[in-house]
Amino acid sequence: MKRFQNLVFIAVIIFGFAACDNKNPGKYQRARDPWAFRSVLDKQPRMLTLALDPECFVAYDLAHCTLYKAWKGGVSMEGAVYTDKKNVQPTTWGTSYFSDSLHPFKWMVEMDGKKDSFQIVNKGYLFQGNQVYLKFLLIPSSKDTIHIEERPEFIRSDNGSPALERSFKTSGVPKGITISVESRDTSFQLTANNTSRFIDNFKSLPAQFPPDQQEQYDHRGRYFMEKSDCFTCHEIDKNTVGPSLHKMALRYQNEKNTVQQLISKVKEGGTGVWGKSVMTAHPNLNETEIKVMLDYILSLKPQEKIENNLKPEDKKVEVAKNQKPGFGAALEGVHPSYDLHTIRKQNFQPRVGGLAFLPDGRLLVATWDVVGGVYLLDGVQTGDTNKITVKRIASGLAEPLGITVVNGEIFVLQKQELTRLIDLDGDEIIDEYEAVCNSWGVSGDFHEFSFGLLYKDGYFFATLSQAMRLMSGEKQKPDRGKTIKISMDGSYEWINYGLRTPNGIGLGVDGEIFETDNQGEWIPGNKLIHVKKGDYHGMPWALPDPLSVPPTTPPAIWLPEDEIGNSPSQPVLIQDGPYKGQMLHGDVTQGGIQRDFLEKINGEYQGAVFRFSQGLEAGVNRLCWGPDGALYVGGVGMVGGWSWKEKQYGLQQMKYNGKPTFEMLAVRSKPLGFEIEFTEPVKNGEEIKASDFLVQQWWYLPTADYGGPKMDLEKLNVTEIKISKDRTRFFLEIPGLKKEHVIYFRIPENLQSAGGQSLWSSEAWYTLNNIPE
Repeated sequence: MKRFQNLVFIAVIIFGFAACDNKNPGKYQRARDPWAFRSVLDKQPRMLTLALDPECFVAYDLAHCTLYKAWKGGVSMEGAVYTDKKNVQPTTWGTSYFSDSLHPFKWMVEMDGKKDSFQIVNKGYLFQGNQVYLKFLLIPSSKDTIHIEERPEFIRSDNGSPALERSFKTSGVPKGITISVESRDTSFQLTANNTSRFIDNFKSLPAQFPPDQQEQYDHRGRYFMEKSDCFTCHEIDKNTVGPSLHKMALRYQNEKNTVQQLISKVKEGGTGVWGKSVMTAHPNLNETEIKVMLDYILSLKPQEKIENNLKPEDKKVEVAKNQKPGFGAALEGVHPSYDLHTIRKQNFQPRVGGLAFLPDGRLLVATWDVVGGVYLLDGVQTGDTNKITVKRIASGLAEPLGITVVNGEIFVLQKQELTRLIDLDGDEIIDEYEAVCNSWGVSGDFHEFSFGLLYKDGYFFATLSQAMRLMSGEKQKPDRGKTIKISMDGSYEWINYGLRTPNGIGLGVDGEIFETDNQGEWIPGNKLIHVKKGDYHGMPWALPDPLSVPPTTPPAIWLPEDEIGNSPSQPVLIQDGPYKGQMLHGDVTQGGIQRDFLEKINGEYQGAVFRFSQGLEAGVNRLCWGPDGALYVGGVGMVGGWSWKEKQYGLQQMKYNGKPTFEMLAVRSKPLGFEIEFTEPVKNGEEIKASDFLVQQWWYLPTADYGGPKMDLEKLNVTEIKISKDRTRFFLEIPGLKKEHVIYFRIPENLQSAGGQSLWSSEAWYTLNNIPE
């Protein structure tokens, strides 16, 4: 039966909305269009949906290796990766021919006529001859390994009515074992070591139409908010990125002047009313839509006062003025020691989830988007888009946020699976999606991301974020909030735990593994973490006993929210220039790239973070060094809170050009203060006073609220400055330093190098876990 081969047609008919980045996909080669795709579906994890025919869709529950549903209709692909909306996931629409809620299929195994215990495992699927074959391993109590392939197909019976044909091929079935597929009123026995066929006839169904989503909401304002990006930053009853809707309703009155002011605020965006976080502008919303949304928000005013009504951090914060880029504010340009090239064609707009190079120097790009694709780019090392070719080699992946190459083989980390991509016929289009590991705990929550992918010493390393929308009676899956180590045989173990949203893992200083984590509830600031076995990092939701919380291991570097970090991503080791041996990491919401200097004090890593570069085309999600020594930068974003200036895609190359940049190279902890090293000697003759240095310290208190306050914030005095003979190092004597604090430095911005260069940036944040003796 003919599959849906046109991507635009799929976007409209299957997904239920017209959303296709590639409006002219014929301009570059691509893999088969995704008539097979992975996602959460109807709140069920690990689902595979197949669009067999305009008359028939089927979905398999790969967690149990069973057919979940067959229906006429489509899938509403709602969710963060598809429509920039949190809290929702894809759902089916239309009328069912078959649903496992009515007729649940189950595998049954008998040995010598008696029921036998067994395990069945999904091993992926492959495409051959425009057909899809699902692959399972069945292991009975005898420990034999039985291979099963299932091929579903939509057919017409002799009278023209629809039917689903399921063809099963078995191998490795030992004597005495029988395998059956059973439902409430059907039992079908598979032929041992041969092929068998089962046909389920259906009644014909009329044309199906997507539901009117607006009918699902009791207030049109709620519907409009779901269609916009409001719930990216706001929740009804608690603060997240922005204030809760309850607090907004308490603050504002439903009066004409107030509503008009709020309409302008929503359209224009801005900051300063509820804190430092920036509210996104919404110029495309009309006043009627905004007013309906505001009516909904203001209707949420609680009958009783919320405890601690408006906290100090909710009140208007005066934003410091006259802050220059790099001197109290984010940088704006590209680092002067690097040349920047955009290496994506105009019609290629990737939300980059992963970057990796093949041994021949071609670049693989995994995309976090509706396609769920992997693209092969040739010619990227030229930096010339006219010489770069783009070929889509895989599609239908579920939120791939990591990719790596091991011995020439491609591995990709999906939302709920580590998958090997296999080209069987040499055309560089992936034919087989082999499941390597898919046994860690998952639910249908939108926030259960899997981040990575690092390969070291024969193992894969990935990080699992925690769910964020569980009901009171639900518990986190035991594997959430952990770094996991996966072997090639699919087994895995956890390394550390207590992570929240660890979007980035990589090799760093001394060949050690480092990762980043995003702040939120119980995580008061963003983090750069040294990955060590058994360490707990502060997020308690996945603990077996939340009342028994282990000691929290401090990060190697705190990345203070709204100052030097908002959504830190993948760390990498710097391979060139004066910064060689230090690290870089990207940031999705803060944007740009930051630089990390680490040192070991009392056997543990700690250090400083510096502003490094902005000037990129999107928030930075993935970094990868190419065989040419250039840094490849992948951007990502969605409408609302997970983006830098609303930018959603990007692919660029940064190459070291050898030009010097005058800035702090390192900040080192000393027994009585700190040593600051510069990339260039400081100009002779400049008067440098201790009072010109701003130094502050504080510590973080984790709370159940989003983020956490700076505790005991105080200004420290520099009592003495000593300058090295070559004028590249300053020693600052600073009384009153306390360990387990963040130390903030603002050095005099008028410093110049001996060569006449001005400072690139004047700030550093040092995490003082230990003070050297």
